[in-house]
Amino acid sequence: MPELPEVEAARRGIAEQLLHDEIVEVDLRLPKLLVASDGLGLEQLVGLSFSEIRRHGKYLTLLAGDLALVIHLKLSGQLVGRGPTIPGFDAGHPVPAYGAELPHKSTHLIIYFASGSRLYVTDIRHFARVRLMPVDDLDGYFNNLRLGPDVASSAFERQWFHGAIARRPQSRLKPLLLDQTFVSGLGNIYVDEVLYRARLHPERLARTLTPTEIDQLFDAVGEIMAIAIPISGANILNGKAIPER
Repeated sequence: MPELPEVEAARRGIAEQLLHDEIVEVDLRLPKLLVASDGLGLEQLVGLSFSEIRRHGKYLTLLAGDLALVIHLKLSGQLVGRGPTIPGFDAGHPVPAYGAELPHKSTHLIIYFASGSRLYVTDIRHFARVRLMPVDDLDGYFNNLRLGPDVASSAFERQWFHGAIARRPQSRLKPLLLDQTFVSGLGNIYVDEVLYRARLHPERLARTLTPTEIDQLFDAVGEIMAIAIPISGANILNGKAIPER
């Protein structure tokens, strides 16, 4: 599953290469990919441009006029940018491999821009979702998700983390870190890396951690994100993360 570092790679790629480029065509190839508010369709993006892109955990939000696209790549989604005037980017867990000819059978949405650039949404498992809604509905949508603080943001703070661990005394560490209402952005790949770095067993109960161990866990999250984000996340081969070791 694309996790925070992979989704952050997508955010950076779009922010650096596709903002303020007029959308001229939208090709939706898998109707169930789209969840749209009443009366809205992707064709309403034509003539607009993405003015801003945000990320919280594994969610991306693209703003275009008074509309918002919220993208979640789920298990195997990928965002790819291509074009004659941009370097291009690949973000997510690619199936087929990076550099595959696009579009391919797992390409479900293509957004075409005036510059000739394209944004591809691909997903071999068909679980990814793109939600189209009015910008005014964003706060309510994210409030309903009850997401915890993004682990790469300033809201993920040491004192808060100590208190949050204390409020989940019966939780086992791995399921707790995977719970997006506890902290947002971590999945199996990075939770395993974090726990290994902190030298904590995934089945430990939160209430058994000493203050020093809570600090170790907090620090490990930051250290793993500091490694993974600059390299755009985990390398994937045949669906498995291959660490650079």
